[in-house]
Amino acid sequence: MQSNKKDDTLFLIPETDLVASTIEKTRNFFWDELKKNSDAHHNIILDVQGIEVVDSLGVNLIIGLYRQINSEHKNFSIINGGKKFMKIASFFRFPTLFTVKAEEE
Repeated sequence: MQSNKKDDTLFLIPETDLVASTIEKTRNFFWDELKKNSDAHHNIILDVQGIEVVDSLGVNLIIGLYRQINSEHKNFSIINGGKKFMKIASFFRFPTLFTVKAEEE
């Protein structure tokens, strides 16, 4: 997991599938990064490049992340969604809540 900062944007990069076995570590990392950068960034982007599997806990993590960021009046979006991720995003109607962009081919 890593994060990158650019101008007014914080990029969160999980680098692992969002599944039960990794969710606690991933969630803690995301929350720590949001706390450390609470005043500095208005746009938070989740870069899901390479993420293929998202189980129910992963979906809950994404929705929880969106709700937390939204409650702080910041913008949340997802980029680099692969085909499998985009199917999950569509099924759970993520695009009705926030921007979800597929990876460029």
